[in-house]
Amino acid sequence: MTASSTITEVTPKKKHGFLRAVVVFFVLMLLFEGVLRLFGYGHYTIYRPDQRLLWVPEPGTTLTVVNHLPITINNQGMRYKVDLTAKQPDQFRVIAFGDSSTQGWGVDDNSTYSADMEKTLNHGSCNKEHFQVISAGVNAYPNSLVAEKLKQVVEDPATRPDVAIVAYSYNSNFEKLVKLQGEDRQKFLRRVEWKSIARRSAIYNYVIEDLLRRFAYYRLRHLLMAGTLDTMKGMDDLDLAQFNDNLEQELALARRYHVQLVYLMLGSDGQTPQMPMHPFQTAMINFAAKNNVPMVNMIPIISTKDQSAMFMDPAHPTVAGHEIIANELVKTVETLPAFSSACGTPQSAAANTAAPAQSAAPVTSR
Repeated sequence: MTASSTITEVTPKKKHGFLRAVVVFFVLMLLFEGVLRLFGYGHYTIYRPDQRLLWVPEPGTTLTVVNHLPITINNQGMRYKVDLTAKQPDQFRVIAFGDSSTQGWGVDDNSTYSADMEKTLNHGSCNKEHFQVISAGVNAYPNSLVAEKLKQVVEDPATRPDVAIVAYSYNSNFEKLVKLQGEDRQKFLRRVEWKSIARRSAIYNYVIEDLLRRFAYYRLRHLLMAGTLDTMKGMDDLDLAQFNDNLEQELALARRYHVQLVYLMLGSDGQTPQMPMHPFQTAMINFAAKNNVPMVNMIPIISTKDQSAMFMDPAHPTVAGHEIIANELVKTVETLPAFSSACGTPQSAAANTAAPAQSAAPVTSR
């Protein structure tokens, strides 16, 4: 046997061995994918690109990233089990706008502060109305996109609420996203599409969004939004003019369509009234006070509780945290003229039984 014939025989064996290894690898990956799906991975909410809002949740029932609990998104991109239609005479509608805390990160459909509010209001003293309380919160929305979502919902007669709750978003380093134009905007939307494809994989969910969430997922998210951030921490080069302009537009919009605006300061794990506040928090509190917009400030309330019982991580409330937020919001809603008019309750009497939570946090900025 010559040397050339030996080489000829060895090469096909190597090729066949490599191909077998590739086939075995893909079979194992498919099995791994299937097993992970049995444990809830691969069933997370998908966010599709949207020209106006940049990313919106696809409708359907999926699972939360944390705890793998049911999350139902209707066809209008809200966490609610039915689609909204034009409000009926016997309906009183409240819609909450915000980020993942408002959407209900890690809690089921019946445990968000919106769902808790709906249950409390429908079992309260007002028997003239059927209350709808809907969460329009979207994961990772900054305040600027919260404002854009509010505008979309309020301008649509099918979704317009009686009361709009606007929760402060801690995603303050994403505020510049709404300013993307032209090719930059299209490039960002393509990145959103790529992520939506990746998120359909159980292996991606498990490895990136679970095991390596702290080390990989947030790095990928910042890569997705590269060129749009203020800073990694979002504390430098803040556009306070843009933030205040959004507040002005929200109030003007609410007044134009006779929607009562309520602001909500959610707070975070360990945050107390004595701590310096983010400049945007200060701006929202000052704007609410100046324009007589009800402000439910949870910081002085929730900071007195056991923080491990109130938060599942630095930002997201637990089921117990959502209940406390809902209770404070219900107190405020019951003092509103719109509520008194709908329920036939004298406003002064309602105010005596449920005074709104006042802003008790300092208004100093760091």
